[in-house]
Amino acid sequence: MGSRLAADIGGTFTDLILLDDEGKPYVQKTPSTPDDFKNGVLNGVHKTLTETNRVRNGAGEIALSDIEYFVHGATVVLNALIQRKLPKTAVITTSGFRDVLEIMRTNNPYMYDMHYIKPAPLIPRRLRFEVTERVRHTGEVLVGLDEESVRAVAHELKDAGVESVAVCLIHAYANPEHERRVRDIILEVCPGIVVCISSDVAAELREFERTSTTTINAATVPIITSYLDRLSGDLREMGLRRDLYVMQSNGGVITSNVAQNLPVRTVLSGPSGGVVGGAYLAGKIDLDNVVTLDMGGTSTDIGMISNGRPITVDESRVESWPILAPMIEILAIGAGGGSIGWLDSGGGLRVGPQSAGALPGPVCYGKGGTEPTVSDACLVLGRLDPDYFLGGEMELDVEGAHQVIGEKIAAELGMGKEEAAQGVVTVVTANMAKATRQILVARGLDPRDFTLMAFGGAGGMVVGDLLRASDVKRAVVPNNPGALCAVGMLVTDFRHDASATMVRSLDQADGSEVAAVFKDLENEALGRLVEEGVSKNDVVAERYIDVRYIGQEHYLKIPVRDSAPDFKRLGEAFNAEHERVFGYCTPEFPCEFVNLRVTALGQVQRPEFPTYEPRSASDGPLKADSRRAIYFDGKDIDTPIYRIESLRPGDSIIGPTVIEDPRSTVVILPGQAASVDTYRNILIEEIDG
Repeated sequence: MGSRLAADIGGTFTDLILLDDEGKPYVQKTPSTPDDFKNGVLNGVHKTLTETNRVRNGAGEIALSDIEYFVHGATVVLNALIQRKLPKTAVITTSGFRDVLEIMRTNNPYMYDMHYIKPAPLIPRRLRFEVTERVRHTGEVLVGLDEESVRAVAHELKDAGVESVAVCLIHAYANPEHERRVRDIILEVCPGIVVCISSDVAAELREFERTSTTTINAATVPIITSYLDRLSGDLREMGLRRDLYVMQSNGGVITSNVAQNLPVRTVLSGPSGGVVGGAYLAGKIDLDNVVTLDMGGTSTDIGMISNGRPITVDESRVESWPILAPMIEILAIGAGGGSIGWLDSGGGLRVGPQSAGALPGPVCYGKGGTEPTVSDACLVLGRLDPDYFLGGEMELDVEGAHQVIGEKIAAELGMGKEEAAQGVVTVVTANMAKATRQILVARGLDPRDFTLMAFGGAGGMVVGDLLRASDVKRAVVPNNPGALCAVGMLVTDFRHDASATMVRSLDQADGSEVAAVFKDLENEALGRLVEEGVSKNDVVAERYIDVRYIGQEHYLKIPVRDSAPDFKRLGEAFNAEHERVFGYCTPEFPCEFVNLRVTALGQVQRPEFPTYEPRSASDGPLKADSRRAIYFDGKDIDTPIYRIESLRPGDSIIGPTVIEDPRSTVVILPGQAASVDTYRNILIEEIDG
């Protein structure tokens, strides 16, 4: 196995991990560059190679040209959508359906919000066009495509200076020929324009969701293309010889060329790496059910691993816009180390979702920040060592943190600075505990059956508080917690998903018809993997069928082993899953399936986590590396501090204590105990009684 490199871009820091040809990891953290995230990646690559070769000390220099595999999480699509910094994009649809993006769904998604206002459509009405044609849901052509109406629209696009076009014709999932012809005509009239058709992006029923997905894809193609072209070009100049790979939201990787055509599949590129890395680690330490909590500088991303596998969904939302694409289910909340503490109109303390970000950052970073943040609060409490942040590379401003917490929170609430700082930590962990319960209970899962895995640069700082505030009773903090997202990118498989809409009742379904569609989907997904250089011997395919009761809108995804499934067993499996998720089922009601899905995985060689030797007689007993006063339970407590390199497998520590490494801090509260496993992960539990 050659050397591998992964980069995870966060809102505040970019984390990188390099594995040499023997699988030994080298981890680095560098500030992100929000004005152009490419620069943060390039800075991180240079720093990682420089520091790795310094530490290896003559063991053989690693150059970028030696990297066999480089994957990274691209955040540019998500940032562009949130900030609405999109190129001029148009939508073309069937006559009479111009306002699908504006009508959306007619329901109020927030039942008790009497002041709910629908968000503005992604594309203004003046850039939404109609063409004459009509296809039935069966694929039958009712009205042929009027090519002159398409050419007239194409000239309007050219005159308006449109950069990208989404083509979403009614029932194109059943018959894509009209969409393909529309694309060809537009490219004839407007060469160089980006054209995305829904039958290529999201070939499923549900008109609004399909149009939204295709529009998001079209609007972000120019953005991710520019970013990846510039990044790949600069990396080639630095010596990279291999293609650049991109993490997908579904937990797989794709080449940068594929990502440029389907950017909608990279919306949650970075966070999905953390869940995949968490699942890989969980398998190594025999944990089946895990809640992953990736707390960075700007946000916290919460995911779930059930029975050893990340939980995925086939529809999700970014802001208020649905996306029909397989994604790892992740709940993102505004709770990070840079989240700002503030007082609402009633004088109540709130934390987030506003963040100080990478620039100016928390006040304690000394880069011009003016608002109190979670990191400032942790510094005031004594949880952070101001002289050992980032291994001493970045000195923290203790006086500034005390001043901003004192003036903007403590003075307003009439309490001491330490009490106010503790309030900030309590509120942010309460927000995370609420989100953790929300994501588990919504799936019908019992939090008591799960272990909390806290990582990211800030996860360890509040893991003890969160363990105490939530219904989860055990926690683990991985070794090198800031790099777990990047680790996940190195252990993930190549992945392609294919789907087709086919609505049939279970009692009238034709097994040979289903088998034929599954075969086509498998050939499509497997073909894409082979094009990316994956050997057929390393490919496996998984099949799923979306099933619902007849008359329902939504459905449940049921795995099937055979391409021609037993429909009676499929109905039984659906009823069992309905019972588990919703607490009831009605087996006397007839069922139908809606979509057939195939997931093709190109398996990669996975590196092993390094293991460590238990404490020997020559090591002597475990001793604290230092001590300092830390505020717990309303008072300062003289607390032992351990460096991670001082710990050995089998070591046990009773809280309060702090464990530090150059890129993270783990805080164990009074009344909690920590132990170290063979991989140097930190396992934390409450002490009974």
